[in-house]
Parts: sequence; structure tokens; C-alpha cells
Amino acid sequence: MIFSLVVGHLLNRRNAKAILLASTAVCGIFGIWSLYAEHFWILMTVLMLLGVSASFFFNSFQTFMRGEAEPGELKNSVAAYTFAWSLGAAFGNITAGYLYKWGQPVMIATVATVVGLVVILLLRHKTKDSGTASADEHIEEGSPNARKVSPIYVLIGWFMIFTVTFVQRPLCTFLPPMFAHENIGSLMASMPLFAHMAVQALFGLAMIRFRDILYRRTPFWIIQGVGSLAFCAIWIWPSYTVCFFVLMLLGIYAGFAYYCAVYYASNSGRRSFNIGINEALVGLGSIAGMFFGEWWMRFSGSESGIYLVCSVGLVVSMIIQVLIASFGERRQVIHR
Repeated sequence: MIFSLVVGHLLNRRNAKAILLASTAVCGIFGIWSLYAEHFWILMTVLMLLGVSASFFFNSFQTFMRGEAEPGELKNSVAAYTFAWSLGAAFGNITAGYLYKWGQPVMIATVATVVGLVVILLLRHKTKDSGTASADEHIEEGSPNARKVSPIYVLIGWFMIFTVTFVQRPLCTFLPPMFAHENIGSLMASMPLFAHMAVQALFGLAMIRFRDILYRRTPFWIIQGVGSLAFCAIWIWPSYTVCFFVLMLLGIYAGFAYYCAVYYASNSGRRSFNIGINEALVGLGSIAGMFFGEWWMRFSGSESGIYLVCSVGLVVSMIIQVLIASFGERRQVIHR
């Protein structure tokens, strides 16, 4: 989380590929090392170092992505990025248990294979010269009917990404044991999160078609408002069936939020630094979500209380975002 802010200052088109290559390899090394760690403090240290290397990986990848995209292709690159990592998370949810059952050698081989493929693809890729035009310097506008790019939406994107991780991380952490308490098998327990992440991936990709709804208040308060009501529905009817279908639909909200946060940060101002703040807020939102989620479950005595925390957090964030957008629009009118 902290290192993401530092990396945001250091990254540029010239060093992004080298840092991405190194961080990919280091993530693989620490990931494999964590499988061997048997003592708590050793495991915590290794996971901390894995987090540091992951901050370099995610930040450098997005800088590399922008630098390789043609001007005007940012919307496509962000959509592909959202699709790729979301689909990876979806299959991670459904395969992690099987990999664990198959044993340590299979887990190590899987990590090594994936890391090796990424390194090979990066080495084979011919990087653009840093002097050529790219999406990293270009401000991408929509169609003539779209709203103009507004830097205030970088701040709105920061609230979006903090909030989506605030509501998503506790679900990924607490849902499996909650389902286990209801004697639901591990495969069935992983299906709601798989469906959620898969829809998130698909809607993130579909945002290529909906670029013109960005930089507008109405779409984001409608999508986030419906998301808050959806969490309320699971809180009131916390059955497996309701949870499965509502979480699947909430993938639309998550795909929209992640896409917007990355697009806004990548289309205004100091892009690498903006993304560094994005990634730091992912960590902060995850910690805050798990803290408040567990606290409320203990305080209320009900595991389903986690959904109420998600709903309230989403409403509060949405109100703040609407106020920021309104303030930004008033400033634009005054300066005309």
C-alpha cells in the first residue's frame, strides 16, 4: 500500500518494462516461498515482501500498458486490463481449493508456469520507442456527444476504487467460512465469488462500448445506488440462492467501478502517480472493509451484517462522489 505511492513517483515509459519484468519474477519467487513458510512470522514477512513486489507489478504494468497503447486506444487497454485481472481472480476463486488438495508440487508448478509465460511474453514483445506518441501522454476524449474530460473525476475514481475494495474484500474473505457454517461444499461456496468476478470481467470489457457515459454523474450514482440496494437484499434474505444471483449482478457494479477508477487516473494529470494512489487505496479499502465488516458482525451477532456494512459504505461513498462531481461542474461553469 505504502510502496504504491513511492512507485508512482518513480515510474515512466522508459523504466516500466524493466520494473515489470523484475517484479513479475520476484512475485513468483515470494509466492513460491510463501508455500514453504511454516512459522507465522516468516510467513508474514514473506507475504509483506510479496505485497511490496505486487505494488511494483501492478503499477508498472499499467504504465507499460499506457505506453504501448496508441493515442485514442486507452479505453480498449483499460477494458482489456480489467477483463484480464478480473477473469484471473474468478478462476483463482474456483481453482485455489483444487490446487491446495493436489499438493505443494502442483501449486509451485502452476505459479512457475504462469510467471514463466508472462516473462517470455514480455521479453518477446517489441517495446515502443519512448519518443513515439502513446496513450500515456494523450488525453482521450469521447464522441462529440460525450462530456469533456474533467480532472475532478480522478478524485471520484479514487473514492470508487476505495469503496469497491471496501465491499469486495470482506466478501472474498468471509463468504467461504460463512457458507461452510451452513454445510455448503467448497465448490458451491466458491461459485458466487466466481460468478461475481466473471461478470465483473465481462462488464469491464463491455465498457469499451460505453466510454461516453464516463465523466457524468447520473450513470455512476444509478449503478452504485442499485449496488447498495442489492447488498440490502442479501442482508434481508441471506440465502445461498439470493447471494449467488445478487453477487453475480453486483459484478456489473464492480466492473464499472474498477474500469472508471483506472480510466480516470490514466487520462489526466500525472498518470503513474494517480495509479499509485489507486493501488494504495486498494490496500486501504481492503483493510478498512475487513475491519469494519468483522467488527459489525461481532457487534450485531449476525454474519449477514457484513452485507449491511457494504451497503452503507457504498451509499456514503456515492454521496461524496456526487458532491465532488457537482462542485467540479460548478467550477467549470464559473470559469467559462
